[in-house]
Amino acid sequence: MSGTSPEPPGRGPAVKAVAHVHSEWSDDASWPLSRIAATFSRRGCRVVLMSEHSRGFTPAKWDDYRQACADASTDRVRLVPGIEYGDEDNVVHIPVWGDVPFFGDPPDIGGLLKQATAAGGTAVWAHPWRRAAWRRCEPSWWEHLGAVEVWNRKYDGIAPNPDSLALARQHTAAQFVALDLHTRRQLFPLSMSLSVPGTADHRTVPDCDQVYRALQDGGFAAQAFGIALDQLTAGPAAHVLRLLEGSRRAAARVLH
Repeated sequence: MSGTSPEPPGRGPAVKAVAHVHSEWSDDASWPLSRIAATFSRRGCRVVLMSEHSRGFTPAKWDDYRQACADASTDRVRLVPGIEYGDEDNVVHIPVWGDVPFFGDPPDIGGLLKQATAAGGTAVWAHPWRRAAWRRCEPSWWEHLGAVEVWNRKYDGIAPNPDSLALARQHTAAQFVALDLHTRRQLFPLSMSLSVPGTADHRTVPDCDQVYRALQDGGFAAQAFGIALDQLTAGPAAHVLRLLEGSRRAAARVLH
């Protein structure tokens, strides 16, 4: 099993990114943007796909947040602003990235997906098995979804979610892995390899527009431990990860 980073589809060299990261701009997280930039630049990440909860956001706050992400970015890492929208009773969650407006809170999910796509954004279905969110899926959603989270560190633990994987495969949807970072507990070697047009090499920090184009073009590949995700979702590796996650959950039940 190789430890080299997979090359995602699309043009341009691959840069390391992490997805679905919350800061103090979310109502349930506390890390300042500066700490996020420092933490992930030390881990060799060039892109952090931020994903703040839409609760409490307004168009003006969205503009302020985008500027704050730009100000906190460095010559080693880019913080890419994003919003995680939830439906009315907080079951379905959809992070959206792109040079797009704030779409309101709480939006109709089907309408949100159409709006985000029409505006040039990329929408990803977060943790579809949390609170059985997958049961609410409508067939029309798949036309507008850029990817599905098949491994969310906060909810799925240290192994990919087999049901989310099956859902993505059933609909031939692109796959995302996400930290859903709120605290240090979600730090884990899950990352996205982004193929970014116009960058010189994997050390280059792309700008937001380059990242948005890579997401739109499907120029990304999920990985864990620097290994392509598909090498970890079948065979002995998948079995070991499931055993480890089962043991972790059993230990957590005992401790609580």
